[in-house]
Amino acid sequence: MLDVRSSASRRLLELLKETGRGIAVKELCEELQLSSMAVRRQLTFLEGDGLIFSEDERKKIGRPAKRYYLTDQGHEYFERDYANFAIELLAALRSLNGKRNVSQVFERRMHEDLETARKRVLGKTLEARVHDATKWFTEKGYMARWEKIATDKYLIKFMNCAVLQVAKKFPQICVCEENFLSELIQAKVTRRHYILKNGHFCSYLVEG
Repeated sequence: MLDVRSSASRRLLELLKETGRGIAVKELCEELQLSSMAVRRQLTFLEGDGLIFSEDERKKIGRPAKRYYLTDQGHEYFERDYANFAIELLAALRSLNGKRNVSQVFERRMHEDLETARKRVLGKTLEARVHDATKWFTEKGYMARWEKIATDKYLIKFMNCAVLQVAKKFPQICVCEENFLSELIQAKVTRRHYILKNGHFCSYLVEG
């Protein structure tokens, strides 16, 4: 769950979630029992974090007033049990059809993602392909980084595992991750560090 700065910020997000509609500063002041200045300070923080956005509410008389809404990221602040739900589904599939079917699910997903990701790297140099593959995984939540360590040799690091809880139960997904990188970059890819083996991050050596 995202780290929100104060109990006032958390309560403000809860109010937006509970109402399901936009809320003006005046309403927030009344609900939170805070001054306009204090509320606006919290709103500035939350907008900066990408959790809320504002829109002008047109009125028949007077200036438009801003109303505040949750962004998609703001909705994600409230915990959802995606990981356990995915694990339970995969466990049910395994009990019905065996481990091979679970691997096939991961492989199918990998090939579907490849169809989209390959468009980014077509016709590019090895270094550009490494860069774009790293960017792809960052967009997926992996906090990916890359560095050149020798001629036609690169190290890609995943500082965060976006599917860690699933990977702990179904490490087949990690095999697909390695294969995905190799297919996308069109180079030899070898795992060097592994979070599931007490590493602080996962990393892959890319050799052209």
